[in-house]
Amino acid sequence: MSDDPAPLATVDEQALRPDLPDNAQQMRLLAEIRRATARYHRVEAAEADGYVLSSECVASPAGGMGHHFVKGPLVDGVVEPTMPEALVYEPQSNGRLRLVAVEYIVVAAAWDATHDSPPMLGSVVFDDHRPEGSGGPPFPHYQLHAWIWKHNPAGMHAPFNPNVNCAYALDFPPAPAE
Repeated sequence: MSDDPAPLATVDEQALRPDLPDNAQQMRLLAEIRRATARYHRVEAAEADGYVLSSECVASPAGGMGHHFVKGPLVDGVVEPTMPEALVYEPQSNGRLRLVAVEYIVVAAAWDATHDSPPMLGSVVFDDHRPEGSGGPPFPHYQLHAWIWKHNPAGMHAPFNPNVNCAYALDFPPAPAE
């Protein structure tokens, strides 16, 4: 019998820091996504690559998401980590947009036709938005956020970020060009 007292509790680093990926492979994947999307810190680069402002600044009591810029041709039944379907920007007080996250959107019918389980980004399962009224695009889909450009205390893949707000939101839909 040992004289050492039993620990009162064990520390689960993942539970204390839900924003941390759970393994080295997942961290490498997130780093690869950051490298692939770094050029989109300038929203003009995203627009030049075909991303279009597609939402008002999304907010909820749980926090904000921001404005979504979606590249329509990427919204399909495929998960390509380095080509996210949406880029998420937080409006800033100076009128600029700050890239804060990427979002993956997978059309459920296309995915479900060839898979028996939901899509995954590395080891993380996408959120199921197939039921009507579950939010996001107006069709059955799976989606997953990755807060790779702004810390999210709710977790790397939580839908909303309490550190994001829409106080300086852009007009949506945008006013027509004159």
